[in-house]
Amino acid sequence: MKLRRAAQSCLCGLVLLVANTAASDTLRLDIQGLDEEQQTNVRAYLSIQSMADQPISSESRMRFLHNLAEDEIRRALEPFGYYNPSILVSLTQQDDDWVARYEVDPGPPTLISRADIDIQGDGGSDPEFMALLSRQPVREGAQLRHTEYEKLKSDLQSIAADRGYYRARFVRQRIEVDPSLNTAVVELHVDTAARARIGEIRFSESPISERLLKRYPQFAEGDYINTNRLVRLQGALVDSDYFADVEVRPLLNEMVDDRVPIDVKLTPRPRSLYQAGLGYGTDTGARMQLGLTRRWVNSRGHKLDTRLRLSEIRNDLSTSYMIPGGNPLTDRYGIRARYSDENSDTVNSEILATGALWQKQVGDWERVLSLDLEQEKFSFNGDTREIRLLIPRAQWSRTVADDRLNTNQGYRLSFAVSGASDALLSDVSFLQTLASIKRVDSFGEKTRLLTRADLGLTVTESFANLPASHRFYAGGDASVRGYSYQSLGPRGSTGNVIGGKYLVVGSAEVDYLVRENWRVAAFMDAGNAIDDVSDPLKTSVGAGIRWQSMVGPIRLDLAFPIEDGGWRIHFTLGPDL
Repeated sequence: MKLRRAAQSCLCGLVLLVANTAASDTLRLDIQGLDEEQQTNVRAYLSIQSMADQPISSESRMRFLHNLAEDEIRRALEPFGYYNPSILVSLTQQDDDWVARYEVDPGPPTLISRADIDIQGDGGSDPEFMALLSRQPVREGAQLRHTEYEKLKSDLQSIAADRGYYRARFVRQRIEVDPSLNTAVVELHVDTAARARIGEIRFSESPISERLLKRYPQFAEGDYINTNRLVRLQGALVDSDYFADVEVRPLLNEMVDDRVPIDVKLTPRPRSLYQAGLGYGTDTGARMQLGLTRRWVNSRGHKLDTRLRLSEIRNDLSTSYMIPGGNPLTDRYGIRARYSDENSDTVNSEILATGALWQKQVGDWERVLSLDLEQEKFSFNGDTREIRLLIPRAQWSRTVADDRLNTNQGYRLSFAVSGASDALLSDVSFLQTLASIKRVDSFGEKTRLLTRADLGLTVTESFANLPASHRFYAGGDASVRGYSYQSLGPRGSTGNVIGGKYLVVGSAEVDYLVRENWRVAAFMDAGNAIDDVSDPLKTSVGAGIRWQSMVGPIRLDLAFPIEDGGWRIHFTLGPDL
């Protein structure tokens, strides 16, 4: 009896030992002969993949799933057009682990012997459908890939939805494969039916008159529906700043005779926007801003914007009244007035100005044409003058950026030309141009190169009478760092900077991302305001840190003038472009 119990105990212990040993074994899958895309799909089909790289709890289940592998691999290769693969499977134990090895030769690809793709209805002559068919890969002689066939179907459905073929349907969709010949026949027929047209455009109640709102759509009743145009209308109404939310949708349930009403639901913003802010910059010192914007003064969409900016060296009070143009997406007209008082180490001036402007988007460029009457009182070398100018001005600017607040790739171009004539309500004649460019280029994920250049030119026979605000100066946070604000330029008899006829400024900066939202930078600036092209430029080098805030990068720089020695700290806030 005791002998039997001892034998039973030994047997139970042996069973537990074997069970524990098996439980510690792991399974490794070895798939050979396939490219990465095919292997990924095979692993998604293989049931035994669920046991890979973990302890085996059931050898019998592992063997069962291994026996399913050959059929699963065959099914996994069919979407790529391989219907006759050669597959060698094996399951072996190596060093107490299991290895499931699958050696796969996909075999000959299945080629499309006939591709019958037909678009019926109004879509049969639609250039968007024609362009898709001309570039799609499902064609006679090509390798059959089910993913390409499904993508073609999806693209056809997308075009139909985007271009108003709301009754489009597949009337025939079939792939017939002959594995013995490795060929396939593809048939795909679409009946788009009639293309829907724009019906009545209905705007919800809003403080903006319907007469103005109807100038925003770039389509009219009776035009064919195009979803992209509806999306652009929605974006344009949001960008108008009148509305906090805009929803543009076709009312398909009200379609009659292929005419679909368009419903535009508008949620207005608050009529008035009040703004206040405090800041600091090494050019301006402490500063404060107060603002009032009336998003609409009346139902015709007129806008009023008033700003008061105060700083240690300059105070400005400005107001503008803007009126939507014939195309409110691209045109605005306005009148403006400004009072400015600047008392810096370089400039002592007081300006009172009023004028009119026309702002228009021309392609990717913003163009501003303006005419301003300015009265400026200024002092240089103890000599105070008061000059009146009637200044026509034209400005063009263009900004392209992947992200306006955190730019990795982009640029900004601007060019302005202005002038005045003593024969036309002005005390002095001059012609002036200013061109600027800024670029941001990324190299890898962490390194950026930031470059900028400013070139200015003034032509006048009476530079002494040219007001301070129309002369060129260099130095400061956005110019040649290492020098104080507007401290570079020709000097007068008392040694004070009086500004120059020309401006030449360039900068190159490299920054590197050291951790999320933090960068370190090194830079070199060069430039000056000059009266002669042979005048020397000033150069500085330095380093800084950058923190990416919600309103753009905050920059702290330490700059060293090369020619004059010393150092200067610069602190700025705002987008790179």
